[in-house]
Amino acid sequence: MRYRIVVAIRPEDAPLMREVMGDEFDLIVCTSLPEAQSSLTQEVHMIACGVHFDDGRMFDLLKYAKANEALRTIPFWGVLRDEGMLSSAITRGIRTAMKTLGANGLFNLSQMRTDEQPELLYKELRAALAQSLAANGASQP
Repeated sequence: MRYRIVVAIRPEDAPLMREVMGDEFDLIVCTSLPEAQSSLTQEVHMIACGVHFDDGRMFDLLKYAKANEALRTIPFWGVLRDEGMLSSAITRGIRTAMKTLGANGLFNLSQMRTDEQPELLYKELRAALAQSLAANGASQP
């Protein structure tokens, strides 16, 4: 069995997220806030939400998840791929706001060095993610 992750992203980001996450997790890809909200159950082990999800509704999904007692313990990670378009101050501001609202943090895909063998980097990331989920007591279905 595998960990179940809700991935809330823009449609155009789905191929990259599938590549990053590989086949090692059960992904529930959502492209709208109502779709993501209806996908959140206690059987979900993590939420990965793009900063630009549903025209910037990442914070709405974060607030929804943290306000619901049955969902608030699910780890929530923001995902950013800005290709260097945002200043470090803006990125820090997003990260700070997310932490204040209860997110685990912000993962910036643009900071990953994928010039050579991105599949190895993604594999290491997936292994670290699985280890983190196991360490936090997420039981696989």
